[in-house]
Amino acid sequence: DWGSERYPGYFTGDTYSEWPVLAYEVAFTTRGGNVLVPYISHDIGGFHGAKIDFDLYARWVEFGTFSPFLRMHSAHENPREGNLRMPWTYGSEGMALVKKYFTLRTRLIPYIYTYTWIAHRESLPILRPLYLQYPDLREAYQHPHEYFFGGEMLVAPVLDASGNRTVYLPPGRWLDFFTGKARDGASTFTEHYAVDQTPVFVREGSIIPEQAADMAWSDARPLDRLVLDVYGSGKGRFDLYEDDGVSLAYEKGRYAVTPMAYATAGDGSHRLLIGPSKGSFDGQVQARSYELRIHDEHQPHAVSLNGKPLDRWSWDAGTATTTVVLPVQSVRAAISVGWQ
Repeated sequence: DWGSERYPGYFTGDTYSEWPVLAYEVAFTTRGGNVLVPYISHDIGGFHGAKIDFDLYARWVEFGTFSPFLRMHSAHENPREGNLRMPWTYGSEGMALVKKYFTLRTRLIPYIYTYTWIAHRESLPILRPLYLQYPDLREAYQHPHEYFFGGEMLVAPVLDASGNRTVYLPPGRWLDFFTGKARDGASTFTEHYAVDQTPVFVREGSIIPEQAADMAWSDARPLDRLVLDVYGSGKGRFDLYEDDGVSLAYEKGRYAVTPMAYATAGDGSHRLLIGPSKGSFDGQVQARSYELRIHDEHQPHAVSLNGKPLDRWSWDAGTATTTVVLPVQSVRAAISVGWQ
């Protein structure tokens, strides 16, 4: 429907709960941005049919987590019919699954909200086919069931009961979003994913902002603490978008953008620059703390804040992650974090 671009909360209809339908939804949603429809919604778990196997349900939830909307609905949702699409139908395993992925979805709201702004301003969708990022790459046109979630994350949902997934990674170096395992791009691999795991990869050099994990709902408190995940070496940037979240004041310029840039120098040193926020809106936090999570196989020798040694950092060898806690500072201040 060519009228869907104006009010683009698109719904794929009362689908059947089958593996081919899930696979079709992935490809369909990925292509939606081609016709300027960035927001496509699905009944997670499908609409028609009785209780479905847990592995199909889990894969639908995982895809929904990395979709424009995460929305559960079916023809069997009242108590007399057993709530056949609800997580508790699958006992503790179902509850653990949705707790993991719904919590992740809430944490990623700063990232998702920024790409919602980009979709509004630039007509670039949140879900992007590989060829939108790599238009000159032949292989980018051969993988309709993979997509970028924003500009930094590549998602390849598991689409059959085997749990096996063959994934193509474009050129460059990529890190597994969940484990930190590094892989070289311009290559294809096949791996088995347990029912509560899903293939998601982050381009090296990327910055991904998240809010605190203890947020009980999306805006339980102002964004006075921001988690920044920084991946590997290389170069990247992210311009965090914020507004009041409830009004149309952004149309009158009432919003703020915080630029962030990351680069690795020739001598192997790393620097993350967090620029002062530009713009303002009602309810904007005036100061915030940052927690940096640096995903790299090498432990830093030293960390600095604005050119001065910083002691508040730790290294986890098991996850190859360095965590740096920065003190509360004005959002109008520039911050420079270095490590080597």
